Amino acid sequence: MSVVMGFDTSLTITGVAQIDLGVGADGQIEPVQWLWARPRTTVVEDGTVLTTRRRQRQMLREILALVPETFDLAVVEGAAMSYGKHSGLADERAGLRWMLIDQLLPRGPVVLASPKTRTILATDNGNADKASVHAAALQLFPAAEIPATGAGRYDVADAAVLAAAGAHRLGMPWPVPMSKKQTLAHSKVPWPTETAA
Repeated sequence: MSVVMGFDTSLTITGVAQIDLGVGADGQIEPVQWLWARPRTTVVEDGTVLTTRRRQRQMLREILALVPETFDLAVVEGAAMSYGKHSGLADERAGLRWMLIDQLLPRGPVVLASPKTRTILATDNGNADKASVHAAALQLFPAAEIPATGAGRYDVADAAVLAAAGAHRLGMPWPVPMSKKQTLAHSKVPWPTETAA
């Protein structure tokens, strides 16, 4: 069995998705089990360095508690460079993302996928908003049982799309035929060569 992880990191609620892959009766790689979680931090932001560090460390602990000792591939959402999100806590989120990657690498190969890649894979539209990605993920991956409502639902949907992209890299068919744009977006992810199907 192969294990693929997807992560949409945040300092408030992080989306985490896991797909356990197996081989079906027809010999095709398929998801055997979907798992997801939305870890949260409880530390209130007050603008101080120590509080930010506490929030990052608490979220990192919450995420890592969900990660198996080994996995076959992890896909982490990269920075939203083209979305104008260089305000607020972008630097702090980047710190969390790289702290996570540092802890994931000993457990298996890790790649970064851009937010635009995630939106294209889910919706075939690189400018789709979070709600559109969520709606598409609900339809594409019903077995994942992504939450339809509540805080963190968009983060879980994003993580599920990222995990599915990794699973597709390992041979799981995409639930619908990919467009040329989706195929190109998937091929541009810097996949480790040892994870090819």
